Amino acid sequence: MNPVALGLVLSGGALAGLTLPHAYTRLATKPAVAAGPSKLGVAEGDTSAAARSVRPVAVSALCGIGMAVASGGLAWLLRDARGGLPLLAVWLVVMHNGVLLAAVDVAIRRLPTLVISIAALAVGTVLAGEAAITGQAQMLVTATLAAAALGGLYLALVIVAGSGMGLGDVRLAALLGAALGAISWPAVFLGGLLPFVLAVPEALARLALRRAHSIAFGPYLVAGALIAAVFCS
Repeated sequence: MNPVALGLVLSGGALAGLTLPHAYTRLATKPAVAAGPSKLGVAEGDTSAAARSVRPVAVSALCGIGMAVASGGLAWLLRDARGGLPLLAVWLVVMHNGVLLAAVDVAIRRLPTLVISIAALAVGTVLAGEAAITGQAQMLVTATLAAAALGGLYLALVIVAGSGMGLGDVRLAALLGAALGAISWPAVFLGGLLPFVLAVPEALARLALRRAHSIAFGPYLVAGALIAAVFCS
């Protein structure tokens, strides 16, 4: 990978990481109730206010560094992928948005439609642009068919099997199906199977502890897709 592309990958990952805590707070938490005047004195109030302002900055910085490193690692793992830079761009979009979706799903058991829609628009734009530039629509066609296949499979699980998954999982599965389809059909198959395999330990633990069977499936969908992408590229 040339230095310019690597720089864009690292800076894009850092930017995504910096905005991650704010996006998570907006999507997964409720606004804090405003506190009344402090009875402990102005100096102590100023100190705690300063501490509260420093903490989000530190978290954002750590997330920025972590996402930059993860983006660079993904670029290295996909360096020999047949799809080249367009495929890498697709999977960077999936990873950046997937981390946010997984965190929100764990927190509130919901996958925000807005985040999935933005990611789907970005993936579709990259694939359509690649098809227009190269004159080869095979990647775009396969991605579209794979999105329909994987999304349809999860929709059937929701409707027919009465599973604990919801329409958010269906939308995410369709998005990941498109990204996996840009690689190959074996990647689609593996990416569709792995989430269930990865979720087995948590499901067994919940059964053993007799807890509610509601599992945040989004993290397993994202993790399974990323593993499949790396192994099948």
